[in-house]
Amino acid sequence: MRVVIAGNYNERKAGANFYATIRKLTNGFIRNDHAVMAFSDRDIAREQSRFGIGRAGDGEANRRLVELCRQFRPDLLILLHADKITNATIVEIKAQRPSPLVAVVNLDPIFLPENPPRIRRFAEVADITFITTAGDRLAEFATRTHRIAFMPNPVDRSIEALECFRHADQPFDLLCTIGSEKGTPWRAETMRAIEARVPEARYAFFGLAGRPSVFGTAYFEAIASARMGLNLNRSDDHYLYSSDRIAQYVGNGLMLFIGRSTGYGDIFSDREFVFHDGLDDLADRLRYFLAHDEERQKIAKAGHEKYHAIFNERIVARYIEDVTFGRLDEPGYAWPQTVFGG
Repeated sequence: MRVVIAGNYNERKAGANFYATIRKLTNGFIRNDHAVMAFSDRDIAREQSRFGIGRAGDGEANRRLVELCRQFRPDLLILLHADKITNATIVEIKAQRPSPLVAVVNLDPIFLPENPPRIRRFAEVADITFITTAGDRLAEFATRTHRIAFMPNPVDRSIEALECFRHADQPFDLLCTIGSEKGTPWRAETMRAIEARVPEARYAFFGLAGRPSVFGTAYFEAIASARMGLNLNRSDDHYLYSSDRIAQYVGNGLMLFIGRSTGYGDIFSDREFVFHDGLDDLADRLRYFLAHDEERQKIAKAGHEKYHAIFNERIVARYIEDVTFGRLDEPGYAWPQTVFGG
């Protein structure tokens, strides 16, 4: 196929987001033998705006996407948080002959107030939306003309290349990274509560208590400095929802602590992830693995191998293709494949 992936490649950060999901999916479609054109809507809009501010460049970004599709004639257009692209632009692209199918990839939780309107906006013109939440909650976004389905956060061996499970000399025991303490106070409170319960552990809590947030290679260096990773989401009662940290932590070989209420126990076993039922249970399990590092290494290795085997960039890209084009004839994937709507 010919595929256009439009979204925030964020060239302004000069490679600091090399592990972004959009880059992994781009790799996945290319490695599945498709011709891919990457279109960074925000970068184009920013370049066209005077002094790099304002919305003057939005129109040019939309015009150039229409022209790209006219020249390239993709079979599939993927919009991954392409918020600069208007519905009118998608209608214009779909009016081209031959017209592409349009799939939206949405990585944000549906419990964020700003996300449901974004989903519904694109649902007016797109054929399908893929989102990193599973279960019946997705049904409210489906219509007769728009389908919605779950997709996991992909991992990519060319990006998540660390194997932390092979080492026992890391300077930190537990890693958790946040954007900022001010931006996510609930996460900071949780991290402080863990420190209070298990003061003997060595914590790499970036973004907390004056320790700066980390990006790019510094972020991967932080992962390499730890043995275990804590997957913290604002809500653990949305089936299979997680931020992309789950792929970055497990994919790089950290042993993962994750809430049992996330539902990931339906896919991974207690020999691959460490599931907990709240802070006190998490503290008990952390103390256990501080004293049993060989077991930590075995669980981390098993989780790493399974995540790479079932959630890699080629498999997730193929799933997007199969579902979008209605080729999902049998359950060949490790996650729920219910498609709502259509």
